[in-house]
Amino acid sequence: MKVLYYIFSFLFGAAIGSFINVLIYRLPREISIVRPNSFCPKCKKPIFWYENIPMISFILLGGKCSKCRQSISWQYPLVEATTAILFLYSFHRFNLSIQLLFYLLYVCILITISSIDFVHQIIPNILSIPGIILGLVFQLINNNIVFGLIGMVFGGGLILLVRVFGGWAYKKEVMGMGDVYLTAMIGAFVGFPQIIPAILIGALSGSIYGIMYLLIMHKNSASPIPFGPFLSIGGLVVALFQTEVLNLLRATGINL
Repeated sequence: MKVLYYIFSFLFGAAIGSFINVLIYRLPREISIVRPNSFCPKCKKPIFWYENIPMISFILLGGKCSKCRQSISWQYPLVEATTAILFLYSFHRFNLSIQLLFYLLYVCILITISSIDFVHQIIPNILSIPGIILGLVFQLINNNIVFGLIGMVFGGGLILLVRVFGGWAYKKEVMGMGDVYLTAMIGAFVGFPQIIPAILIGALSGSIYGIMYLLIMHKNSASPIPFGPFLSIGGLVVALFQTEVLNLLRATGINL
Protein backbone atom coordinates (compact mmCIF):
# COMPACT_ATOMS: atom_id res chain seq x y z
CA MET A 1 0.00 0.00 0.00
CA LYS A 2 2.86 2.39 0.73
CA VAL A 3 4.26 1.85 -2.77
CA LEU A 4 0.86 2.69 -4.26
CA TYR A 5 0.72 5.74 -2.00
CA TYR A 6 4.06 6.98 -3.37
CA ILE A 7 3.10 6.22 -6.96
CA PHE A 8 -0.13 8.19 -6.55
CA SER A 9 1.69 11.16 -4.99
CA PHE A 10 4.21 11.24 -7.85
CA LEU A 11 1.54 11.00 -10.58
CA PHE A 12 -0.63 13.55 -8.81
CA GLY A 13 2.32 15.93 -8.62
CA ALA A 14 3.07 15.46 -12.32
CA ALA A 15 -0.55 16.27 -13.20
CA ILE A 16 -0.47 19.39 -11.02
CA GLY A 17 2.86 20.31 -12.66
CA SER A 18 1.10 20.21 -16.03
CA PHE A 19 -1.44 22.71 -14.73
CA ILE A 20 1.36 24.86 -13.31
CA ASN A 21 2.78 25.05 -16.85
CA VAL A 22 -0.57 26.50 -17.94
CA LEU A 23 -0.30 29.16 -15.22
CA ILE A 24 3.30 29.95 -16.15
CA TYR A 25 2.36 30.59 -19.77
CA ARG A 26 -1.00 32.30 -19.33
CA LEU A 27 -0.76 34.49 -16.21
CA PRO A 28 1.93 36.87 -17.57
CA ARG A 29 0.01 37.13 -20.86
CA GLU A 30 -3.30 37.69 -19.07
CA ILE A 31 -4.93 34.73 -20.83
CA SER A 32 -7.76 32.85 -19.13
CA ILE A 33 -6.56 29.65 -17.46
CA VAL A 34 -9.90 28.00 -18.36
CA ARG A 35 -10.37 28.86 -22.04
CA PRO A 36 -9.18 28.01 -24.61
CA ASN A 37 -8.03 24.42 -24.13
CA SER A 38 -4.33 23.59 -24.29
CA PHE A 39 -2.62 24.77 -27.46
CA CYS A 40 0.87 24.93 -28.97
CA PRO A 41 2.55 28.26 -28.07
CA LYS A 42 4.16 28.37 -31.54
CA CYS A 43 1.39 27.46 -34.03
CA LYS A 44 -1.58 27.92 -31.63
CA LYS A 45 -3.11 24.60 -32.78
CA PRO A 46 -5.03 22.61 -30.11
CA ILE A 47 -3.15 19.91 -28.21
CA PHE A 48 -5.02 16.61 -27.91
CA TRP A 49 -5.28 14.94 -24.50
CA TYR A 50 -2.89 12.12 -25.46
CA GLU A 51 -0.29 14.75 -26.41
CA ASN A 52 -0.59 16.34 -22.98
CA ILE A 53 0.38 13.45 -20.67
CA PRO A 54 2.93 14.84 -18.19
CA MET A 55 6.55 14.04 -19.18
CA ILE A 56 5.53 11.00 -21.28
CA SER A 57 4.07 13.00 -24.19
CA PHE A 58 7.22 15.12 -24.40
CA ILE A 59 9.31 11.98 -24.84
CA LEU A 60 6.92 10.32 -27.32
CA LEU A 61 6.71 13.50 -29.40
CA GLY A 62 10.49 13.82 -29.45
CA GLY A 63 10.23 17.25 -27.87
CA LYS A 64 8.38 18.70 -30.89
CA CYS A 65 4.82 19.80 -31.64
CA SER A 66 2.95 17.20 -33.69
CA LYS A 67 1.53 19.92 -35.97
CA CYS A 68 4.21 22.53 -36.64
CA ARG A 69 7.21 20.37 -35.56
CA GLN A 70 8.66 23.30 -33.61
CA SER A 71 10.59 22.44 -30.46
CA ILE A 72 8.69 22.21 -27.18
CA SER A 73 10.40 24.04 -24.33
CA TRP A 74 12.19 21.85 -21.78
CA GLN A 75 10.38 23.93 -19.17
CA TYR A 76 7.32 21.70 -19.51
CA PRO A 77 8.79 18.31 -18.51
CA LEU A 78 11.14 19.96 -15.98
CA VAL A 79 8.29 21.68 -14.15
CA GLU A 80 6.22 18.48 -14.22
CA ALA A 81 9.12 16.36 -12.92
CA THR A 82 10.07 18.89 -10.24
CA THR A 83 6.49 19.15 -8.99
CA ALA A 84 6.13 15.35 -9.00
CA ILE A 85 9.32 14.87 -6.97
CA LEU A 86 8.42 17.57 -4.44
CA PHE A 87 4.90 16.14 -4.05
CA LEU A 88 6.38 12.68 -3.51
CA TYR A 89 8.73 14.00 -0.84
CA SER A 90 5.96 16.04 0.83
CA PHE A 91 3.65 13.00 0.98
CA HIS A 92 6.52 10.97 2.44
CA ARG A 93 7.40 13.56 5.06
CA PHE A 94 4.01 14.83 6.18
CA ASN A 95 1.65 11.93 5.33
CA LEU A 96 -2.05 12.70 4.90
CA SER A 97 -2.61 15.75 7.11
CA ILE A 98 -3.79 19.34 7.01
CA GLN A 99 -0.12 20.36 7.06
CA LEU A 100 0.43 18.39 3.85
CA LEU A 101 -2.27 20.41 2.06
CA PHE A 102 -0.59 23.69 2.99
CA TYR A 103 2.86 22.44 1.99
CA LEU A 104 1.57 21.29 -1.41
CA LEU A 105 -0.06 24.67 -2.06
CA TYR A 106 3.15 26.40 -0.95
CA VAL A 107 5.20 24.24 -3.33
CA CYS A 108 2.86 25.00 -6.23
CA ILE A 109 2.97 28.76 -5.64
CA LEU A 110 6.76 28.86 -5.41
CA ILE A 111 7.29 26.76 -8.55
CA THR A 112 4.87 28.97 -10.49
CA ILE A 113 6.41 32.22 -9.22
CA SER A 114 9.97 30.99 -9.85
CA SER A 115 9.27 29.99 -13.44
CA ILE A 116 7.39 33.20 -14.31
CA ASP A 117 10.06 35.39 -12.72
CA PHE A 118 12.87 33.49 -14.41
CA VAL A 119 11.34 33.95 -17.87
CA HIS A 120 9.47 37.26 -17.60
CA GLN A 121 11.15 38.86 -14.57
CA ILE A 122 7.84 39.59 -12.89
CA ILE A 123 6.20 38.12 -9.80
CA PRO A 124 2.39 38.19 -10.06
CA ASN A 125 0.77 39.65 -6.94
CA ILE A 126 -2.18 37.34 -7.60
CA LEU A 127 0.06 34.52 -6.37
CA SER A 128 2.25 36.07 -3.68
CA ILE A 129 -0.37 38.08 -1.76
CA PRO A 130 -2.79 35.13 -1.34
CA GLY A 131 0.34 33.15 -0.46
CA ILE A 132 0.95 35.51 2.48
CA ILE A 133 -2.57 34.82 3.75
CA LEU A 134 -2.04 31.08 3.22
CA GLY A 135 1.14 31.21 5.30
CA LEU A 136 -0.52 33.09 8.16
CA VAL A 137 -3.47 30.67 8.21
CA PHE A 138 -0.97 27.80 8.30
CA GLN A 139 0.79 29.37 11.29
CA LEU A 140 -2.55 30.04 13.00
CA ILE A 141 -3.51 26.37 12.68
CA ASN A 142 -0.14 25.41 14.18
CA ASN A 143 -0.51 27.98 17.00
CA ASN A 144 2.51 29.89 15.69
CA ILE A 145 0.76 32.99 14.35
CA VAL A 146 3.13 35.38 16.18
CA PHE A 147 6.18 33.74 14.59
CA GLY A 148 4.41 33.86 11.23
CA LEU A 149 3.71 37.57 11.55
CA ILE A 150 7.27 38.30 12.64
CA GLY A 151 8.64 36.20 9.76
CA MET A 152 6.41 38.06 7.29
CA VAL A 153 7.42 41.51 8.56
CA PHE A 154 11.10 40.61 8.90
CA GLY A 155 11.37 39.00 5.46
CA GLY A 156 9.35 41.57 3.56
CA GLY A 157 10.85 44.45 5.53
CA LEU A 158 14.43 43.35 4.93
CA ILE A 159 13.96 43.08 1.16
CA LEU A 160 12.09 46.40 1.16
CA LEU A 161 15.10 48.04 2.83
CA VAL A 162 17.40 46.50 0.20
CA ARG A 163 15.08 47.86 -2.49
CA VAL A 164 15.01 51.38 -1.02
CA PHE A 165 18.69 51.77 -0.12
CA GLY A 166 19.89 49.85 -3.18
CA GLY A 167 17.83 52.11 -5.42
CA TRP A 168 19.27 55.16 -3.66
CA ALA A 169 22.85 53.89 -3.97
CA TYR A 170 22.72 52.67 -7.58
CA LYS A 171 20.19 55.23 -8.85
CA LYS A 172 18.03 52.47 -10.32
CA GLU A 173 15.65 49.76 -9.17
CA VAL A 174 17.65 46.85 -7.77
CA MET A 175 14.73 44.84 -6.41
CA GLY A 176 11.05 44.82 -7.36
CA MET A 177 8.07 44.93 -5.04
CA GLY A 178 7.31 41.41 -6.21
CA ASP A 179 10.42 40.23 -4.35
CA VAL A 180 9.19 42.04 -1.23
CA TYR A 181 5.81 40.29 -1.33
CA LEU A 182 7.44 36.94 -2.14
CA THR A 183 9.81 37.16 0.84
CA ALA A 184 6.93 38.23 3.07
CA MET A 185 5.01 35.15 1.88
CA ILE A 186 7.95 32.85 2.63
CA GLY A 187 8.39 34.50 6.03
CA ALA A 188 4.71 34.05 6.84
CA PHE A 189 4.89 30.37 5.95
CA VAL A 190 8.22 29.34 7.56
CA GLY A 191 8.03 31.86 10.42
CA PHE A 192 10.78 33.49 12.43
CA PRO A 193 13.70 32.84 12.75
CA GLN A 194 13.53 30.29 9.89
CA ILE A 195 13.11 33.15 7.40
CA ILE A 196 16.75 34.08 8.07
CA PRO A 197 18.33 30.89 6.62
CA ALA A 198 15.72 30.98 3.83
CA ILE A 199 16.99 34.40 2.73
CA LEU A 200 20.62 33.35 3.20
CA ILE A 201 20.16 30.24 1.06
CA GLY A 202 18.39 32.34 -1.57
CA ALA A 203 21.18 34.91 -1.61
CA LEU A 204 23.89 32.23 -1.75
CA SER A 205 22.27 30.25 -4.57
CA GLY A 206 21.57 33.48 -6.47
CA SER A 207 25.18 34.59 -6.09
CA ILE A 208 26.51 31.25 -7.35
CA TYR A 209 24.20 31.39 -10.36
CA GLY A 210 25.13 35.01 -11.02
CA ILE A 211 28.85 34.23 -11.05
CA MET A 212 28.32 31.28 -13.40
CA TYR A 213 26.04 33.38 -15.61
CA LEU A 214 28.58 36.19 -15.95
CA LEU A 215 31.77 34.15 -16.21
CA ILE A 216 30.62 31.16 -18.24
CA MET A 217 27.32 31.68 -20.03
CA HIS A 218 27.08 35.36 -20.88
CA LYS A 219 30.35 37.11 -20.13
CA ASN A 220 29.32 40.44 -21.61
CA SER A 221 25.63 40.31 -20.76
CA ALA A 222 24.14 43.06 -18.63
CA SER A 223 20.75 41.35 -18.33
CA PRO A 224 19.32 41.51 -14.81
CA ILE A 225 19.13 38.23 -12.90
CA PRO A 226 15.76 37.56 -11.23
CA PHE A 227 15.96 36.96 -7.49
CA GLY A 228 12.56 35.26 -7.13
CA PRO A 229 13.68 31.74 -8.16
CA PHE A 230 16.49 31.78 -5.61
CA LEU A 231 14.32 33.14 -2.82
CA SER A 232 11.94 30.29 -3.67
CA ILE A 233 14.78 27.77 -3.39
CA GLY A 234 15.58 29.09 0.08
CA GLY A 235 11.91 29.00 1.05
CA LEU A 236 11.49 25.43 -0.17
CA VAL A 237 14.68 24.13 1.46
CA VAL A 238 13.82 25.61 4.85
CA ALA A 239 10.17 24.51 4.71
CA LEU A 240 10.81 20.93 3.59
CA PHE A 241 14.13 20.36 5.40
CA GLN A 242 13.67 22.64 8.41
CA THR A 243 15.16 20.29 10.99
CA GLU A 244 18.17 19.46 8.82
CA VAL A 245 18.85 23.14 8.09
CA LEU A 246 18.68 24.14 11.75
CA ASN A 247 20.92 21.22 12.76
CA LEU A 248 23.45 22.24 10.11
CA LEU A 249 23.45 25.82 11.39
CA ARG A 250 23.92 24.62 14.97
CA ALA A 251 26.84 22.46 13.84
CA THR A 252 28.50 25.62 12.47
CA GLY A 253 27.88 27.47 15.73
CA ILE A 254 24.76 29.40 14.64
CA ASN A 255 21.76 28.92 16.91
CA LEU A 256 18.40 30.27 15.73
